Order: sequence, then structure tokens, then C-alpha cells
Amino acid sequence: MAAAFNMVDTALIIDTETDQGRDPRPIQVATINVATGFEWMKYFNSGRSISPVVIRVHGITDDDVAGLERFELEQFELPEYLIGHNVRFDWRVIGSPSAKLICTVRLARVAFPEWSAYGQSKCIEQLLGKGEASRMTIAAHDALGDARMCYLLYQACCERLEIAPTDFAAAHAIANKANPVGKMPFGKHKGMPIKEVPISYVKWMLGNIHNMQPSLYSALTKRIKAEAAANAKESIDESVIK
Repeated sequence: MAAAFNMVDTALIIDTETDQGRDPRPIQVATINVATGFEWMKYFNSGRSISPVVIRVHGITDDDVAGLERFELEQFELPEYLIGHNVRFDWRVIGSPSAKLICTVRLARVAFPEWSAYGQSKCIEQLLGKGEASRMTIAAHDALGDARMCYLLYQACCERLEIAPTDFAAAHAIANKANPVGKMPFGKHKGMPIKEVPISYVKWMLGNIHNMQPSLYSALTKRIKAEAAANAKESIDESVIK
């Protein structure tokens, strides 16, 4: 399997469909080269049965991928930047390559603070209106269809922010300045400030929820770092007292 795209001075929009909800492996990968608009998509066999739960989401069955090769990250040349909606999820699915991540959830929060929600289909609806969006989102949960929506959203964010779509350093910097969430948005601690959520639960979430919103991921990782710093300070203080 040869590399399917030229990675010089570009970024890739990426989207994946997977075989399971936990420990997901890719069964469909799609990319769009931001500099050229070149689209690429391929199906893969993950080496295990596809969960009925995710089949109901994307419709890809074991028969669809029977006899296909497995996705192997090392066979692809990747650019410095990967762009996606909740891009950290797709980044993990393909093997956590060395790349800078630009999340269109975070970028849209900065570019369109007036929007009420930031799920990809909802973003497209707020961008295009319900009629046009319905024609585009009918392809949702197909990797290439989702990548196309992400590409459109990325371009709209760049236009609103007055940066060139190929100014990946600027897009990356802006996306990473998006504020993390302050309260738990779901679960048994819903509504509780992140700083008050039990640290054991924070660690469990980071280890088990793989499609987490980037803003929540940032908030939880900051909580972990703050806890570690506080514990280190406490240890130093105790050693001084002794």
C-alpha cells in the first residue's frame, strides 16, 4: 500500500469509521489534502468482527471488509498537521502519529461563538441552513462524507477568522487557545466543576472515553497536571517539616 498523497506544505482533513466503540480500530479512512483538495478513501479489515452497535451507526459490515488488508500507519506519509472534528479521536484510531492536531470543534468555538452547539452536523446546519445542510449531512458517518463536511467547516472558520486555510500554524494556535470546559457536561458528575470531580473518575474518563470533546479533554488533563503539582508540593512541604 503506497502513500496516496503528497505531503509537502499541506495538512490533511481526516475522518475514520471504526470496528468498535472501545479500543477502536479503523475500517474506513478518508482524507482531503487541504492544499490541493485531493480526496482519498479506503476500507480496511481490522482483524476482528465489527460490533453490531457501530454497524448501526455507519452501516459497514464484516462482509464489506472481508479479505481486505489491515490499516498500517507506517505505510503512509503524513504531513505536519492533521485536521478533524474531534481530531484527537481519529488521531488515536490511526495510531497516534507524530503530528500537530487542529480540531474544528475548537476552531469553530472561536470563529463562531454565537452558535448553540458544535457537533459537526449541527455546525453545518448553522453554517448553511437546514435545507442545504440536510443534503450534505445525509452522508454523515461515512468517512469521506464526514471529511467533506469537516473541510467545509474548516474553510468557513478560516474565512471568519481572516486567515488563509493553508496558514496551518495560525489555525493550530487559534484552536489551541479555545477555552476548556469548566463543568462536567455528562455522567454521574454532570454539572460539577471539573476541579471538584474526584480525581479517580477523571483518570477513568481519560483512559476509557476515546471520542471525548477536545475542550473536555483539555480540562481533564489540566486537572491531572494540577493534582500532580499539588501532590508534589505537599511532598516537598512534608519533607521540609520533617
